[in-house]
Amino acid sequence: MKTAVITGGKGFVGGVLTNLLLKEGYKVKLLTRGRGGKTDNPMLESISVDYNDVKDLQLALEGADCIFHLAAAIFAFNKEEFYKANVELTQNLCKAATAIKGLESFVYLSSQAAAGPSQYKDNPIDETSVPAPVSDYGETKLGAEKYVLELPAPIRKTVLRAPVIYGRNDSGVSKIASWVARGFMVNTSSAEMFFNFVYVEDLVKALYTASQTPQADGEIYFVCEPTSYSWQYFINTMAAAMDKPRPIMLNLPYSILEFAAFTYETIAKIFKITPALNYDKIKEAAIKGHWVCRCNKWIALTGQQFTPLEQGLKKSFK
Repeated sequence: MKTAVITGGKGFVGGVLTNLLLKEGYKVKLLTRGRGGKTDNPMLESISVDYNDVKDLQLALEGADCIFHLAAAIFAFNKEEFYKANVELTQNLCKAATAIKGLESFVYLSSQAAAGPSQYKDNPIDETSVPAPVSDYGETKLGAEKYVLELPAPIRKTVLRAPVIYGRNDSGVSKIASWVARGFMVNTSSAEMFFNFVYVEDLVKALYTASQTPQADGEIYFVCEPTSYSWQYFINTMAAAMDKPRPIMLNLPYSILEFAAFTYETIAKIFKITPALNYDKIKEAAIKGHWVCRCNKWIALTGQQFTPLEQGLKKSFK
């Protein structure tokens, strides 16, 4: 019986990945900063770890055949917090992984933010594009990729860069859906900005496939539906999937968005919660370009088929 370790396993993507691995007959260990312990499923264990302690991580990783590193900070109050959560955590995990005998694969879920946007919607970036992140989040995800790709043989290491991830019960797109249901939507970016999307079930399949594919060793891949869509189309299609009318969409000036980010961050600091919006996300939204990428390299390797946006949104929000 093989054992898989997931960081961020209690999150949106991690939960779906856990279910897939259990179905494939894996024993699954979820690394968490919170309380660990046994679960109702004897094949599933939650382990409390200190990500700043490499020896503690080594103990948690013992017996692992594959590691799926999903844990990351999407929101933070400054670059130092992003660096600690995304780069230092990954560096420590990689140090611990090198000491594990029998470890076969290490799959890292990165982000298109690590590569940056494309200037033109008809010229998406790909794996040959020079990375140009525009946010602290993107810079630190790129920094984390470096440590993963430096893992020594015989560990197979693969980096998957995902664009906008969506699916049932996710924390990001589901918030957008709640506004769409109310019939009102404030855009943080242009309604005509284009994006690529990936349905969570497809992303999880790609993560698992990467762990099983020797040819993916040492490589970076964009993983998404090949077709790109405008933000306006995405919102309208979501409304249709929910049997709701198209919402009123407001494009606010950048200065107002900055003020909104300041307000959210201030409230979040007072109540010690994650902000719904921050300056870093505003920087990503304010770019002159499009968040589009090519996934030809991954499809050529695996032949994976991706769920069309309309179908995925119906599965998520019908």
